[in-house]
Amino acid sequence: MMLFFVMVTGGFFRFVSLNWDDFVRFHPDERFLTMNVAPKLDMGYLSFTTHRTDPISVEEQTLYCAEQHPTTSGVGGYFDTRCSDWNPHNVGEGLYVYGTLPLFLTRVVAENLNRLGAPGSVWTNYWTDSNGLQLVWRFLSASADMIVIFIVFLIGTRLHGKWVGLLAAALYAACVFPIQQAHFGTADAITNLFVTLAIYAAVRVQVDGKLSAYGLFGLAYGMALASRINVLPVVGLLLIAAGLRMLPALLGRVTQEERNRILTYSMGGLVLAGFITVLTFRILNPYAFMGPGFFGLRPNPAFLDDIATAQNLVSGNAESPPNYQWIGRIDYLFPWQNIVLWGMGIALGLSGWFGWVWSGWRVLRGKVGSLRNLLLFGWILVYFGWLGPNWVASMRYFLVLYPVL
Repeated sequence: MMLFFVMVTGGFFRFVSLNWDDFVRFHPDERFLTMNVAPKLDMGYLSFTTHRTDPISVEEQTLYCAEQHPTTSGVGGYFDTRCSDWNPHNVGEGLYVYGTLPLFLTRVVAENLNRLGAPGSVWTNYWTDSNGLQLVWRFLSASADMIVIFIVFLIGTRLHGKWVGLLAAALYAACVFPIQQAHFGTADAITNLFVTLAIYAAVRVQVDGKLSAYGLFGLAYGMALASRINVLPVVGLLLIAAGLRMLPALLGRVTQEERNRILTYSMGGLVLAGFITVLTFRILNPYAFMGPGFFGLRPNPAFLDDIATAQNLVSGNAESPPNYQWIGRIDYLFPWQNIVLWGMGIALGLSGWFGWVWSGWRVLRGKVGSLRNLLLFGWILVYFGWLGPNWVASMRYFLVLYPVL
């Protein structure tokens, strides 16, 4: 009952006034995604840019697709990277640095909402125009973050019991920054859901080591990568969890048969997680590969170029007016200060970071039960350590730390 109250309260904060800006779209990512990209997908036409057809011309690319798919005006299948009308590069966008899962999810939901409208009514096409897509995406962001509240409860319960899980869920439900991000139609809240689910799966691997936990991690991790590629370090949590499961095999009193069983089971789990990750990523972020079929797994140069461009933009090397705001920011201190002061609030923020330091201290001292928090401690250490010195240190980059803090 108390968890239900926490979920309802957290849901209220996340769903209230989804159109708070009256379609102004102050968030530049939301403006780009809901106005420039999502409305053009699955419309039955292609629009190429020179930047994305090199070394051939736009005309040659158009002719190629027309020859390959003469009955569909050149539009290819879902996995046909060069000719699919689901590929942002093929509908007029020369640069797309996000994962495609949140984009596709929003578009599919919007198309199905259109079908619910009476033929000829204003609702028949409303949800796939820019305003409708904004509302759909914001609803999905709010829904995703509401699910995160429940997963935080599950993580806390697995590690420390239901009361700790309930407290963690309540604190996250009232956390300011996740509530704000739930009101934007961007990739961030949805990515946070899949990262948190992957963390929960890694905790389950650590606690009970079942194959289902490895499989869940592979699914969640693949979906997280298909949402934002910069959450790649999450895989380290599975490796640590599996390593902890294999530690008993190092004990001298363990029989060779038992040692082989432990190692085989854990390695099998890692292989299963890896396979599901690759399969999920292939399906949900298809244009990272060239296609044109499912088994066309050659990396897409345009995808790799987009990733390199994004890295250059956040490195400080790009001469761009938005980059000027980061001049004089202190590495690590600036993002940490934003988390404490504006993301969580001083009391909750300092408490969360104190808990992180205390957990690390207990691990270093070898205290009984300290390894229980190793995954959560390690995730904050690695991810904050990786992004903390970035030239561009937007608060949203650190959203995936909030459920753990």
